[in-house]
Amino acid sequence: MQRAELRTTLALSALLAALAAPAAAQNADSAFAVSYSGTTLFRINNDAGAYFGGTFNSSWSLGPAITGAGTRLLWYPEKAAFRAGSISGTQWDDANIGLYSVAIGQDVRASGDNSVAFGVRSVAAQVSSFAAGEDNTASGAASVALGYHAHTNARQGSFVFSDRSSVDTLRAGVNHSANWRVSGGFRIFTSTNLSTGVTIQSGTVTSNWGQSNAVISTSTGAYLSTSGVWTNTSDVNRKHLFAHVEGEDVLQRLRRLPITSWSYKVDADGVRHLGPTAQDFSAAFGLGNDNRVIGTVDADGVALAAAKALEARTTTQAARIDALERENAELRARLERIEAALSSQAAPKP
Repeated sequence: MQRAELRTTLALSALLAALAAPAAAQNADSAFAVSYSGTTLFRINNDAGAYFGGTFNSSWSLGPAITGAGTRLLWYPEKAAFRAGSISGTQWDDANIGLYSVAIGQDVRASGDNSVAFGVRSVAAQVSSFAAGEDNTASGAASVALGYHAHTNARQGSFVFSDRSSVDTLRAGVNHSANWRVSGGFRIFTSTNLSTGVTIQSGTVTSNWGQSNAVISTSTGAYLSTSGVWTNTSDVNRKHLFAHVEGEDVLQRLRRLPITSWSYKVDADGVRHLGPTAQDFSAAFGLGNDNRVIGTVDADGVALAAAKALEARTTTQAARIDALERENAELRARLERIEAALSSQAAPKP
């Protein structure tokens, strides 16, 4: 006798035995109930709610009630597994049904224990894996594959989301990673009205904040351009409390600012940097809101103010040099005239 036929025979026997049993199998709320050996197998309540029971038995060897291709809703109590939809092959045969697993859709398979698969041809093949969408595979333990042609590539703890911009499969490269293909940009909003946040994009579209040709753009106006240049916001409309800066004062503060060469503690051997510490910079100029960091706009501002002060010095010194040169030229001319006069007086008379 084939496995499916044996299973059907057992089910029918249980149903007949339940129908012949006393009415105690039902309760006051049930319209119809079936039990076997004291275990409620099936019940329909008066409110149309339904209950499917059974006994979990991971060593069960007869398989589910039906196998092979077809359209069905299947409860497999021995594995506490549920299936609903349509399959074209062996996706819901015993070998492809994980303990406590769920698969709903078309040709979906949840073969890992505690796994879940939804959609079209999605596969959850490892323990606690989750796959949903079209042609996705979660093949790493506790991994997630979502969207279209996403594959966790046997990388445990990984997350893969793939958009529908390409039929190429996006695969996780390492364990415990998040992998995204979002050709229209990855947009994170940090306020309910969507006015603040960050956009990561290809640079071919305009961000939510109006920047174009940017790969990272922010609601603050700062962005990383497609050419790799970090651009700070400096819109006059975002500023207030303007104050005059004395260039010579900036130069004096710079003169007292320690500038050293150093390495970050996480740098590899041989990697060096040049500049002040944030604490020294803050003490010298009082800029920014944290003495542990240096804002690039502040460092740039100091450099520009110093350069402008030096240019002013250069201009003043150039004017003084021009005046001294003119004065020197006049003195040289006077000296030449005096020497000429003295020379003519000392010449012998004929």
